[in-house]
Amino acid sequence: MLLQRILFPAHYTERALQLKRAIAQLYRGSLMKSSSTLLVATLLLVVPAAYSQEIPKGVNYKRAPEAVNALAKANLEAALLGSDSLPADLFGEGVVIGPLLWKALKPTADKVLLDAKPAIIMVQVPVAVAAEAKRILTDDERKSFLKLLRSKYSKLKESKVRKGTAEEISYYWATIPFDIEEPFWVIETSSDRFIANFQVTSGQPRLFWIDLVDDLQKLRP
Repeated sequence: MLLQRILFPAHYTERALQLKRAIAQLYRGSLMKSSSTLLVATLLLVVPAAYSQEIPKGVNYKRAPEAVNALAKANLEAALLGSDSLPADLFGEGVVIGPLLWKALKPTADKVLLDAKPAIIMVQVPVAVAAEAKRILTDDERKSFLKLLRSKYSKLKESKVRKGTAEEISYYWATIPFDIEEPFWVIETSSDRFIANFQVTSGQPRLFWIDLVDDLQKLRP
């Protein structure tokens, strides 16, 4: 059980148990010792495929402990399913609304968001383009952002939070001047994808960047 808890996320538990039962049936009695060895070897072969994540060449991507990643994911999922109240464990002191998400939200943003501190992001598309983003700092700005996000993207309550693909990592990398450090998650609905990057302070992951995954060419004037 200890090996299983260390190696497998929740959705791989049943598969591991089925594998264990099958091996136990084949190698009962005098072969029990060798079956244990085979079980460990088989689990170790399965796990790399389960955890494999392609990091694009040239991207500086730093991993975080699984416990920290899991906590960030749980906080994000709770916020997506929650009410209009401001989640206590999601936002950092400053959160950047990335350029494509802000471009999508801006036409219906209220005065609170429109007056929030602007951020200029240099994006290569492939020539350098100065794209507008937003940096939200106050609870009023966070509430306004969350309300608008949930209103425009109503499918977020049915979304899936998962690891990023090479394409999604490359998208984020093209919009930032710093290394990507986990926790890094992707929110996927039936029609949209969002990247969510967290910073860890005193062991607590807090959201500091969120953006819509889309065609960067849309940022060209």
